[in-house]
Amino acid sequence: MATTTSITINLEGVGRILINRNVGVPIYQRSYAWEDQHVLDLLNDIQTAIAASAQEYFIGSIVTTKKQEERAEVADGQQRLATITILLAAIRDYFYETGDKDRADTITAELLHKKELKTLNLIPKLKLNDLDNEYFTKRVLLLPDNPQRLESPQKPSHKRIDRAAFLARDHVKRIALISNPIDQLSDLVEYLKDSVKVIWVQVPDDTNAFMIFETLNDRGLTLAITDLLKNHLFGLAAQRLGEVRESWISMTSVLESIEEEDIVLTFLRHYWSSCYGLVREKDLYAEIKKRINTQALAVDFIRELERNAHTYAAIVNTSDAFWNKYGDTCRKHMETLSILRMVQIRPLILSALDKFSEMEVKKAAKNLVSWSVRLLIHGTLGTGAIEANTCKAAVAMRAKSVSNSAKLFTFLKKIIPNDAQFKSAFMVASVSKAFLARYYLRALEQQQRGDNEPELVPNDSSEVVNLEHVLPQNPSTAWGHIPSDERDLLVNRLGNLALLKTKINIKTGNDGFTAKKKYYAKSEFILTSSMAKEMKWEKSAIEARQARMAALALKTWPVK
Repeated sequence: MATTTSITINLEGVGRILINRNVGVPIYQRSYAWEDQHVLDLLNDIQTAIAASAQEYFIGSIVTTKKQEERAEVADGQQRLATITILLAAIRDYFYETGDKDRADTITAELLHKKELKTLNLIPKLKLNDLDNEYFTKRVLLLPDNPQRLESPQKPSHKRIDRAAFLARDHVKRIALISNPIDQLSDLVEYLKDSVKVIWVQVPDDTNAFMIFETLNDRGLTLAITDLLKNHLFGLAAQRLGEVRESWISMTSVLESIEEEDIVLTFLRHYWSSCYGLVREKDLYAEIKKRINTQALAVDFIRELERNAHTYAAIVNTSDAFWNKYGDTCRKHMETLSILRMVQIRPLILSALDKFSEMEVKKAAKNLVSWSVRLLIHGTLGTGAIEANTCKAAVAMRAKSVSNSAKLFTFLKKIIPNDAQFKSAFMVASVSKAFLARYYLRALEQQQRGDNEPELVPNDSSEVVNLEHVLPQNPSTAWGHIPSDERDLLVNRLGNLALLKTKINIKTGNDGFTAKKKYYAKSEFILTSSMAKEMKWEKSAIEARQARMAALALKTWPVK
């Protein structure tokens, strides 16, 4: 053991840590984040080390602070600890389900949890953060026949815990099939106790933990960007740590209610990009660290993150009460942008909501729908170019040089396809993504019907309204009049696509056009029923229909 002042460093078996200590993940630490490959790599690497008779297998460091309640708090290493605990629980479950309750009880008592004598409550060896701990306890620590184990995971981190538990269970079953499962699994438990080694670093306070955490990163260990940023801000906070920590918890709590992978990291990148221009994920931490380098800046920055997190959550979840003051039309424009999956313009929307008046936000939201469709159809600008230009606009909005929707159009005009470019692109557009094709067709249908806001189209369920390929994706012999080399080029052309009630769509199948026409004629959709007038469905009919649709598109998605 090496001791430097009050920092202690030990090389220990990861299982011994669970036997000898109670360990907890603070509320401000991220939730369980390991995907399948991370879990499988750890499980397989440990098993490979055992098969090779390796005396030790090193899995990295765990940095903790010691708290008065005798539960060490983990600053780094919680993903490994959680996954090892999941593996131990899977071994316990195997013994329990095969009737070997003594061995199951031994693993439980030594490595998983104990029961409080007075209340019989579970005291876990490892306690995860507040978002995950209750689910982790039920899904992992409880015995496999406990009905609470059947609780369906809802949050992304809970789904990852459930998946890790499934992978561990499958891993244990494979080991048990080798030969003599009791010996094989007992040896694995012993190997986890004493031979799977970690460097256990215990420091007296959070500031030291943040310093060591960052030092480990500088020495080549791959750590999550969000963890690095959090520890950087906490380290700068000094005596204002409590204030910064509360804001971080508030921010992550708001964001983690959103069902979107890596939402905290996405928000951090989008917020920073809205303030300073496009930044790539790999550069985000370095950029923030360079600019946010004092206590005052750290405090101000985390406050802004907390404030903007609520706005960002509303951008993602358009049913949020946040939109009440902007009215239903604006809300529906935002919903449409969500349907179009225009994630790359979120930095611009963040700036608009922060700096524009309510009226200008409404105008901008409407315009962004039209501009987005034009960019998607024209397709000459990749998502990177769109994001780079809209982030520049976002920065200009925060600097107040772009102060309203008209100036925003002027700023972005160079990248927005004009009428001639849009119409030309629309006439030849192919759309392979069903969600986009359905939106375009619904909006055009509304325009044909004279709707005042045709671009406001709900993403109707495919269980009710489906996307019909007139020339089918898998055509029957009835389509022999269209050369095979043309079919692949025509099948996803917008002129070949139509909306049909789902039940009718199923009936039409791969039939020839003559058989399909009778269903089209009965359709309530004008753009669909009009196809019944065609005598033959071929390239010229598809191009003529798409040209008519292109004229409608100019009215549906005007440039400003």
